[in-house]
Amino acid sequence: ALLRENSLFGVLSLLTGQRSDRFYHAVAFTRVEMVTAPATSVKAAIEADTSVGLRLLQGLSSRILQTETMIETLTHRDMSSRPVSFLLVLCRDFGVADE
Repeated sequence: ALLRENSLFGVLSLLTGQRSDRFYHAVAFTRVEMVTAPATSVKAAIEADTSVGLRLLQGLSSRILQTETMIETLTHRDMSSRPVSFLLVLCRDFGVADE
């Protein structure tokens, strides 16, 4: 996944309540600040302030939409148009308007 500012990753086990065997790896293309939080702290924050849960839901919904777009790009297009479709998605989601 390509993530934006204030994006989350590695939260599947928090939501399912099951331990995940997934290993998460991140590569930053710009300077980043990464913060980790134990699942217990995140759960406590959600219980204390419902807006925390709403922001988490918004972030996860965004990731689902991004995943669906990538699946559509990779499966419903012929091989020659896939790179073009992928570049258009990148332009839309991460592009910066310029003269």
